[in-house]
Amino acid sequence: MQEGKVTHPIACLCRGVAQEIELDLSADHSVLNFCHCAACRTVTGMLCSAYYPLQAKPQSLDGLQEYQEADCVSRYFCQTCGAHVFVHAKHTGQFFVAAGLLGRSPSTKCIRHWRAAETRDGGKPASACWLYAIPSSPSEAVVETSSRSSDELLVRCHCGGIEFYITRPDSSSTKPTSPWPDLLAPYHSQSSQNPKDVKWWLPDGTTKYLAGTCACPSCRLASGFPIQPWAFVPKSNLYNTRGKPLEFGTGTMRQYNSSPGAYREFCSHCGASIFWHNEERPLLIDVSVGLLRAEEGSRASGWLKWATQRVSFAEMALDQPLIQQLQDGLERMG
Repeated sequence: MQEGKVTHPIACLCRGVAQEIELDLSADHSVLNFCHCAACRTVTGMLCSAYYPLQAKPQSLDGLQEYQEADCVSRYFCQTCGAHVFVHAKHTGQFFVAAGLLGRSPSTKCIRHWRAAETRDGGKPASACWLYAIPSSPSEAVVETSSRSSDELLVRCHCGGIEFYITRPDSSSTKPTSPWPDLLAPYHSQSSQNPKDVKWWLPDGTTKYLAGTCACPSCRLASGFPIQPWAFVPKSNLYNTRGKPLEFGTGTMRQYNSSPGAYREFCSHCGASIFWHNEERPLLIDVSVGLLRAEEGSRASGWLKWATQRVSFAEMALDQPLIQQLQDGLERMG
């Protein structure tokens, strides 16, 4: 290591991208920038993106798929597991690294929110997405929310390679069986068994689906970001644009076997996280909330009931101050 040079290891979930990066020494790494713009949400599947600026160009871009989001911005993600890794702001020459991939995460003392007004469910207007820093940035465009009816919710990634609909809960929504998730029954302190077969993904009976946040290492390294938002939706309520039951592997969807019996899907063109599901509960699917195009805003409050008492696998998060801030915010929201 060169004198005066501080490097950090990064790696995605499949470890196809593993290298040392050098953070920008002039930046305050205790401040984490969260961008809520429509582009950041739909290109990642998260409710917001989080990056740190780099001192120099990454050592290598091998094994990464480039997605040119706009003339001045390219994002790079792992071709195997879908993790977002780098962003290149071509108008400034600056490279950024996804905050969730750092092997030793800086301790977050302050969060700076960008483009919160674009969520349409809270937040004050601010400047353009900080990756652009250009007022006329395409990231300021309002995300499309067209649906065929009030009983169908459009789900679409940034490039449009993945597009499907979620329907309202119906009689089929109660057919899946599932153990309790860590979100509701912390695995470190109690069993996940659900002997009474509680349909926990329908917290309001049959009106909304449960949604929550996860900080587990697998979600962090598969997405590239420290916080993964999931909506828990029965597979019977997922339909393609032709009104047929949704099948995995359609369009630009690529699957990654992230752990024994567990699978993740992402868009092979823009890198958006789409699904998590496993063999233990094959009829209940985790859907990335950042792709939902609800008219009421990014949290899709007309469709989702948010779990506010806990961040799933909070104990396993690297950046504990960040997760504590999130849990405090969820409690206030609840």
